[in-house]
This record gives sequence, structure tokens and C-alpha cells, in this order.
Amino acid sequence: MPQILTKRVLTEPVDRRALLANGGTLLAAWLGCNSILAPRAMAEEGPAPVALPTRAEHPPRALPDLAFTDEGGATHRPADWRGRIVVLNVWATWCQPCVAEMPALSVLARQVAPAGDIAVLPVSVDHGGAATVRRFYHAHGIAGLPVLCDPDMRVPTALHEDGVPVSLVIDRGGREILRISGPVLWDAPDLPARLRHLAAGG
Repeated sequence: MPQILTKRVLTEPVDRRALLANGGTLLAAWLGCNSILAPRAMAEEGPAPVALPTRAEHPPRALPDLAFTDEGGATHRPADWRGRIVVLNVWATWCQPCVAEMPALSVLARQVAPAGDIAVLPVSVDHGGAATVRRFYHAHGIAGLPVLCDPDMRVPTALHEDGVPVSLVIDRGGREILRISGPVLWDAPDLPARLRHLAAGG
């Protein structure tokens, strides 16, 4: 990153629309899986995935308005899955930790599919939309995950999050019970049981 850009970021607010206009490289630097101010080695390697906590870190809280679209262009919100536990993962195809995390999310989705009580919702902020996500799924052999998009970054904005990946666990009543910034070990064998425990107030 040129030194002049680093100095500007340190002294001026970053305008999200300007970053979008300048393309994926600057957008990746802003959202970029890590802080734009992180050491270069960390930005390249990415943070290591963490285990899902065994208990909620805050009381259940109401969600802001989180809207995203499916590959047909229909708008959805987490409330559409009320009555189920929701894992909402905000990601991007240019984010290396997100890319590394996606196969584990796919494993989780296949694990919970038979019971049907847990929904895994990966929401891409790629401004290429559904076509970009479909190409990524095909190239990486990702199965069992829906194509969900937020090219205008409404979800991270509503959550006041400046980086991806970020994941929310939402209980059956539609309340946030856990939020994790960074990749998670979603393919742990006991993950579905742990999610159900968290949603039950454990």
C-alpha cells in the first residue's frame, strides 16, 4: 500500500461510496478481512479460525434491519427464518479468511439440513452480485449454501462492522445472541449441538 494512502486513512474518514467507486482493491483494503492498518503479513495470512464459544457473550438483543437478496433478486431478512436458529455470515470472494472459511460453512449446512432447525445464510458483499457468488461456489466446489447478496453493504453498515468475515448467531425468536469477527471453525462435529445449546440460553 502506498505510504500516501496510509497517511490519508489515518487522518481522514474513509468514505464507503468512494471506495466502491475505486473498485475491489480499495474496497478489499477497507473491509479487507483485516484492518487496513494491520501489518502486511497479517493481512496476507489472515487470522486463524476460532472455535465457537460455548456460551453467549451478551444477552439476546434485537437486530437492526438486515436486508439482502437471493439470486433471483428477491429481498430477504433474518425474520424470514424466525423459528429456526440462524447462522448469518457476511463475507466476500476477495477476502482470504472468508474463502478459507466457506468450505466449513458448507459442511455445517449439510450437517444441519436433515433436522432443518438451523439455517446457514452466507451473505456476500461482492458488488458483482449473484453471478460472482455462483462462479465462486462452482470454482471451489461449495454445495448446500444459498446464493445471498448485499452488494450495497447494507448489512455490515447496519451492524456497524468494518470488516469481513463477521458472523451472527440468531436465536429462534430472531435475536442476536452471538457475534464473531473473523473466521470460525464451522465444521467441528459438535457445532450443531453447540448452536442449539446457545439458542436455548446456554
